[in-house]
Formats: sequence, C-alpha cells, structure tokens
Amino acid sequence: MEDPDFPGTFIVRVTDARADFNANVAIPAYPTTQAWNSDETRFVLYVTQASTGGQQGWAMFDGKTYAFIKFLPINPPDIEQFYWSHTDPTKLVYIDNRENGGTIIMKMMALNVETGVQTVVHDFMPDVQAQGWPTTGPVRAGYPFYSGGNLELWGLGAGGIPNVNGQLGLNVFGFNANTGAITRYSGINVAQARGTTPFPLKSGKGWAWPDWANHTTVVFDLSGRIVRTVNFDAIEHLDSAINAQGEDLLVGTQYDDKFGNGNGNLMVANLDTGVVYTVVGEKTGDGYPRTSTLISAGAWKLPGWVAMGVTGSPYGSTIDNGSNTAPVADPQTYIDQEVWIANVDTRKTFRVAHHRSTGHYSNAPVNNYWAQTNVTPSPSGTRILVQSDWGNANPKNPSIDPNAQVDTYVIELPAYKR
Repeated sequence: MEDPDFPGTFIVRVTDARADFNANVAIPAYPTTQAWNSDETRFVLYVTQASTGGQQGWAMFDGKTYAFIKFLPINPPDIEQFYWSHTDPTKLVYIDNRENGGTIIMKMMALNVETGVQTVVHDFMPDVQAQGWPTTGPVRAGYPFYSGGNLELWGLGAGGIPNVNGQLGLNVFGFNANTGAITRYSGINVAQARGTTPFPLKSGKGWAWPDWANHTTVVFDLSGRIVRTVNFDAIEHLDSAINAQGEDLLVGTQYDDKFGNGNGNLMVANLDTGVVYTVVGEKTGDGYPRTSTLISAGAWKLPGWVAMGVTGSPYGSTIDNGSNTAPVADPQTYIDQEVWIANVDTRKTFRVAHHRSTGHYSNAPVNNYWAQTNVTPSPSGTRILVQSDWGNANPKNPSIDPNAQVDTYVIELPAYKR
C-alpha cells in the first residue's frame, strides 16, 4: 500500500508470524545489523515467541519477492550477531555459540546460505588460552554489532568472567580476520561490560570505545593506541558510519549532553576530527529528542545516508514537542512514530513513513522490546525493513494492543525499481 501521509512511499507487509511460523514475532534483528546481503537478493529476519509446534530462529527471505526461503542453521552469541559479506551475496559470518561435551565453542564460521556449507574462519580458543583468560564463556561482539571493512576488523570480548557494571563481563580484544592478529587496547581495562566493548570503525582503520563514565568516545588506531577522545556520549542507541569523505562517524541520539553540543534525535560525531553536530534536534528547531530512537547506517553503498526510526508517542506531541500519554487537542506526529532518512554531510532530512508500532511506547508486557523500530536500510538505500505491531496509531484515535503480533514491513522508497 502507499503510505497515505507520504505519497510515493509504499509499505509492503513481509511476514504474518502466526500464519507463517505459528509465532508472535518476526523482525529485523537490530538496526546496526545488516539484514540484507550485498546484492539485495536475500535478507534475514529473526522469528521468536513460537507456540507449540511453531518455528523460530533466523529466517531467510527472497529480497525481491519477499517470500520465505528457509531457516538458517546458525547459533550466534546474540540474535543480532550475524554479518553479510560486502562482495559475496552467499556468505554470512557468525561466531558459533555452543557447548559441546562441556567445552565452549568459539569459532568464527562462514555459511554459504545457498548450499548450507559451513567453514571455519578462525578458532578463538588458542587465542583466549594464550591470553590466560577463562575459556568458559563465549566470544562475542560488543555494541554496535558490525565489522570494519569487508568482514575484516572486529571488536570482540571473551566471556567467563564476572559481570562488569551489572552487565555481562568480557575480556576485550580486537581481531583482524585477514591476518588472525589479536590486538589489546592500551589505556583501558581489559575487563569491560558488554555495552562498553570497543567496536571497529567501519572504515577498518581502528576501533572506538564508549567511555560511559566520562560520557565520551575514545578512538584507537590499528595498534590499539588511543589517538583521540571525542565529546560524544555513546550510551544511547547509535550506529557507526562513514561519510562521503571516508571519515568515520557515530550517529545516534543525545538526551543529556554534557559538552554544549546539544541534544537531538539524530546527532553526528566525527571520529576523525572530533566535531559533533546536530542533524535533527534542539539546534535545528526540532525540539528535545523523542523517546526510543534507533539509527542505521546500513546503506553502505551510499556513504553519508542513514535511516532513523522514532517511537515517540502515538498520540502525537504538544507544541513544545513533549511526548503525551493521552490524546491532545491538536496532535502532531512530526518525528513521533515516523521513519526518516537523512544525509549527514548535507544535513538534509526526509520524512518517509509512519511505522504505526505502539507496543514499545506503551511498555506492552508481551511485545515491548520486539515492537521497537529496528529500521534497517538495504545497501542501496532504496528500501527499509522495519517491524511493527500495526497498532493503528492514528493520532486522532490511537489503538494499542499489548498482545499484538509483531511483523516486518518493507518501506519501498520512490528510488526503488521493482
């Protein structure tokens, strides 16, 4: 159907979780995970909350017809941690997360999604043993979930240690899949929380570490040495990105800026220069950021372009852009409940669709997490996957069903040619 509020944008329902899988949820795993393969002929969704006799797991779909193909035989450390090659549309990489006879498996695997053939890229067990770390926990990526370059540079951690700051604890390290080299980061503790595990720059030129205690982001070179600290708090939902000049960025939300950079739904931190600026926020006249914003720079063939999905309030916003818990006399849905695309270089923004998902806003007991807006653009940037419980979020008559099933939709932008 064509979105009635955004002519030229078509929204296609991809799944019916109950009819297709006897499940309640079928979603793109996370905005920082590239759901689409390199030529957009395949994409992967995560299916969960299956009833007795139902199916769940990582489901692969045809990227042109949107038909379900099959479930993939993968078992990553978290639902988001699978990675498509940028050059081989059949190649999907993940780190196996199993226990076999009391031994933790920690092998990076490459799966040919068409033939089902799996090969070992790297076994981390000897590396973890050489560092003297426990081998009782899996090796996994931190956040955001992406690799640098073309499946080359990784920011990982080995588990089996006590929690850090209330989160899963990891002994962190960098990894180069081309050389097998392990890098230790200088200047930070080796034991980090899952959320403060250094992650690779998308350019493959180093890593970045979210220093939550000081509300900054620390950048490392390929030797693991600190090269700069950027005044950007990487504690909220964000993604790593590359601009048209090839510089590394972080794109995300700032709610409580400590450095005078401002607050906004879409802020940009240039990790090469240290400059932080607003694309959508207080300094651009868009008000204080709405709740639950997710950003994706998954359109890697279009450097500088990102997608943004905002939960906000299904009742719209008041004149001061505050979220509401009940209908208002003159409701607005600007930013609230919307999907945007933006160019972080030109700072131009485009409102493209309403996602109509209400379960996350309402803290629904069943579908709160699953109903958030995991906007995931295709590599060409012409289509965007997003899940929704389709809560009929008309600002004149919002309808919230806390038990609604959550399905995936494809937003087809005007540039997409079927």
